[in-house]
Amino acid sequence: MPNSAGASASRGWLPIEMGLDRHPPVAPEGIVRWMEFGDTPLVEPFFSHTVDRLRQVVPPAREWDTDLDAVLRLASRVAPVKPAGFIFHISRCGSTLVANGLRTAEGTVLVSESKAITRLLLPRSEGGAYIEKRWTERRHALLESLFTLFANYRTGTAERLLIKFSSVSTLSLPMVRAYWPDVPCLVIVRDPAEVIVANLPGGGWMDLKNSPERAEEVFGFDGAPVAEMTREEYAARVVGELLRSAMAGPAALCQLVDYEDLNERRIREIAAFFGLQLPEAEKKLEFVLGHYAKDPAARRPFEDDRARKQQQVTPAIRRAAQRWVMPAYIDLRAR
Repeated sequence: MPNSAGASASRGWLPIEMGLDRHPPVAPEGIVRWMEFGDTPLVEPFFSHTVDRLRQVVPPAREWDTDLDAVLRLASRVAPVKPAGFIFHISRCGSTLVANGLRTAEGTVLVSESKAITRLLLPRSEGGAYIEKRWTERRHALLESLFTLFANYRTGTAERLLIKFSSVSTLSLPMVRAYWPDVPCLVIVRDPAEVIVANLPGGGWMDLKNSPERAEEVFGFDGAPVAEMTREEYAARVVGELLRSAMAGPAALCQLVDYEDLNERRIREIAAFFGLQLPEAEKKLEFVLGHYAKDPAARRPFEDDRARKQQQVTPAIRRAAQRWVMPAYIDLRAR
């Protein structure tokens, strides 16, 4: 950080982005962009929302670039932190609603879809067994360091930490759970046809279809060419891959919740599963449940969109869901 040293150097500063080489050399390198958050709480639905807000204040929050090793050095100055829980999901399935509810617990930092974490978990081009081993060890250390920095940034004393991963990071669920087998894990799903409807307009992993080579690198698809897929097939295949990755993770300390079962009682049960105590007064949670989860201003009222999404399910979507997603969805729910 600018002109800083000692154990307090990381206080108030967080990594907001990482630029990594997709074709790593022997010692993988990258650039880390930091921002000075001070004691600003992460109250918005997504980490990026808070970043955007701090860039718009006058004067804007300071930013700084370092190498990857700075993340390791700064985190090493405080005690390592084990997260209180992990949240995985398949996109547009209620995970943000759950996260917003859990965020009402005092003394808790909930990091929702950090770009730095997502970047670390994205697949990278093979570089041979030696380089792959080096990168696996370095990625583990970087993730541990990020968790420690997130938990300590506000006061210098670790708060309880929850990590909500991006949907594409569900592909890495088995690896994350292998790193932290004793951290409780939640997987959130939804009727696959409704998830496909919500993603078809674009954004997130849907946009990767415009880069077929990268999409195939990320999702695999058993060698099926992305360029020849319809948008419905591509979306269904992605959701299917996410669900299969969720099934591949260890079942211990992992719970599944479906969007159709989400309500205040269920969110309180999830909080207890993570060892959190939500406010006894219902007003805070009622406010969260009464507003559109992804609105950073919390002004747009909540609308149950299940019936509308079902009306938008075309025969092509239904066929794609039945072929590429439903077996995994039914199997996962049965477990």
